[in-house]
Amino acid sequence: MRASKHFMNKKIEEKVHEVFINSIKNAKSHDEVISFLKDLLSPAERSMLAKRVSIAFMLLENKYSYEDIIKTLKVSDGTVAKVHAVLALQGSGYRKTIGDIFVRKIIRNSLAEFLDILTSLPPKGANIGEWKKSKRLSRNEREKPL
Repeated sequence: MRASKHFMNKKIEEKVHEVFINSIKNAKSHDEVISFLKDLLSPAERSMLAKRVSIAFMLLENKYSYEDIIKTLKVSDGTVAKVHAVLALQGSGYRKTIGDIFVRKIIRNSLAEFLDILTSLPPKGANIGEWKKSKRLSRNEREKPL
């Protein structure tokens, strides 16, 4: 994907960006956002944007090295460095959006752990093996990244 070599008038460019932002904001559901982005972006563009957001997510989690990110997402070290630089120098948009995901993940995990405590013993007459398996599966589901 290349940027256009032809520059727009500044006022026109601002209006174009405003229309773009409002188009995204007007999507009322998850499915509408997906449909809009599928119509708007090529598969390569969708992949590129998704990878950048994923890179930011992985960097902000502080659990992954550059090498882990490069191998997992199949991106170049330059792409990881570019996202890292944006996070270091500005990145408030990334932090706000991804921070909301972290908060939801923390709340979801806290509620699930609370329910695990409440249901720490199987109901009377329950199959212990099945009960342990369901607890393990719910813990694994809870620990999955969003």
